[in-house]
Amino acid sequence: MQEQHVTQLEEVIEWLKDYAIAFGSTSPGGSNRDLLPFVDIVGSARIVSCGEATHGTHEFFTLKHRLLEILVKEAGFTHFALEDGWAEAERINTFLHTGQGDPTALLEGLRFWTWKTQEMLDIILWMRAYNQDRGSRPALQFCGIDMQSCDLAMHSVLDFVQKVDPDAVEEMLQLYETFWQYAAHLSRYSDEPLAVKQTCSLQLQRVYDLLDQRRPIYEQQASAAEFAFALQSARIVLQAEEMFSAYNYELRDEFMAENAAWHLEQAGPEAKMFIWTHNGHAAAPVGNEQRRFMGTYLSERYQDAFLAVGMLFYQGACNALDREEPQQPVPHLVVLPPQDSYEYAFHATGLEHMMIDLQGFPDEEQRSAWILQPHLHRIIGAMYSARQDKLYWSPIELAYEFDLVFCLNTTTPSRLLHNSHETNDETRTASQLITNKPRNLDFEAGLAYWLYSAPITHQCGIETVFAHSGEACAYLKSSEADPTIFSTMQQTIASTMYVQHRIRLSAYVKAQQVQKYAGLWMRIESPTGALKFDGMANRAISGTSDWTRYEIVLDVPQGSTQIVFGLHLAGRGQVWLDDVQLETVSSEVPTTDPS
Repeated sequence: MQEQHVTQLEEVIEWLKDYAIAFGSTSPGGSNRDLLPFVDIVGSARIVSCGEATHGTHEFFTLKHRLLEILVKEAGFTHFALEDGWAEAERINTFLHTGQGDPTALLEGLRFWTWKTQEMLDIILWMRAYNQDRGSRPALQFCGIDMQSCDLAMHSVLDFVQKVDPDAVEEMLQLYETFWQYAAHLSRYSDEPLAVKQTCSLQLQRVYDLLDQRRPIYEQQASAAEFAFALQSARIVLQAEEMFSAYNYELRDEFMAENAAWHLEQAGPEAKMFIWTHNGHAAAPVGNEQRRFMGTYLSERYQDAFLAVGMLFYQGACNALDREEPQQPVPHLVVLPPQDSYEYAFHATGLEHMMIDLQGFPDEEQRSAWILQPHLHRIIGAMYSARQDKLYWSPIELAYEFDLVFCLNTTTPSRLLHNSHETNDETRTASQLITNKPRNLDFEAGLAYWLYSAPITHQCGIETVFAHSGEACAYLKSSEADPTIFSTMQQTIASTMYVQHRIRLSAYVKAQQVQKYAGLWMRIESPTGALKFDGMANRAISGTSDWTRYEIVLDVPQGSTQIVFGLHLAGRGQVWLDDVQLETVSSEVPTTDPS
């Protein structure tokens, strides 16, 4: 029986040598002639959904860069869609069109650590350069299709309403308030009582309905495109609520397909999209109602205009979270594939880089029957453990899930940017909503109206076991010893009512084993930058202390437009915040301005 298997495998390998298409380097920048067969396979498709076996492989990044370049230049592709936040990706898209912003910082603002790499930065810079020198060709678009973080999407809605109908902002804020307290930790939302979920669902739907009802007025005040993005941003929030209400991750694939299609349809019939995702989302299983992925929904919608592409590898290393200690991504040497795997057979061809068209084989090619049968394939994603390698293999019928597959023989880890961390439901320091007055200063409404930036080694949340007063207080907590990595929570208000006044920020802070520093901070801003700032650098909080009142006093000069205030924490430890107050004071009260 073993001899028969070996003989069959040898025949398969010989067939693969004849049928597979070899290509050269995975690195972009050179000739794309070796990938022209890929363009032929894509044909008239409008969507190429390109997966990968791991999210931390350098060669997958660079090969996808090559594929994107050749699709743009040879097939007229216009959109690059990423498995990340809707509103977060739009900030990068703005950079592609205007050059505004630091592309590295914008990349760091994405939700997942997986994309915060030099390779992805190279793609963004290439897209920006293309847009600058595109002539009459369509500009490239950078799109997010995920809904797992939604508070920046809420800000997108509110920013739009602030622009077209300022009097309606308060109404929208109140409708978002209940759900907003869960936005920082959506994974916990499923544990809430049914009545809370029903309230949130109705309120979020009300925001969407109000926008839709006011479409004619709002489109006149802005544009149809701006309104459409705001409306779909409201839809993103609804998607997040529905998915996390039941903690049903199968909905994620359906919603990502919906959002990808939205971007494509908004752009018109000539638009074409390259989607960057995992193999488990890109796939479009044929005739299997039990396994419906993003590719399934897109294939049903676009039929022959959709192409599912998979990427596999035989040996090497990748970046991934350690399954046993998932604190931050580290390089992993991956265990070699078993014999009954697609990767093993592809490696046996001796081809370093290969692609296989799976859309149909000649009838006389009986040797191709092997590839139509189920075999193991590797599914690592963003987490891995070599000691538990068997968990990362799953049988599939490759030709019934993908139209095309790439296999690379040897791979290396992606090049992570310095201090790349996954954020807890996003780095929330951009596209901030400016309200007219401070809100929820006692945290009895959770984290509503507060933004925060917290890498994976930090946490921001609500404490209900104790508080300085009332039923709740907020906290920042860190297990990160590196003092250069910090977290902040903040609120932004318009400075209109405080201009040419002296103001005092005060709050009660409790500290536990703060090894570096923590403190209140306040910044008075103008359109050109900070006018005044105090971060308590000369009186920082450290060590352990009970509830203590701290304050910052600054002048708000003419020309200021907004005031940003909050709490920050650097290094290991935990701090709690409660009873925040912002008030005008007499000029006799001395300022704490360190300048």
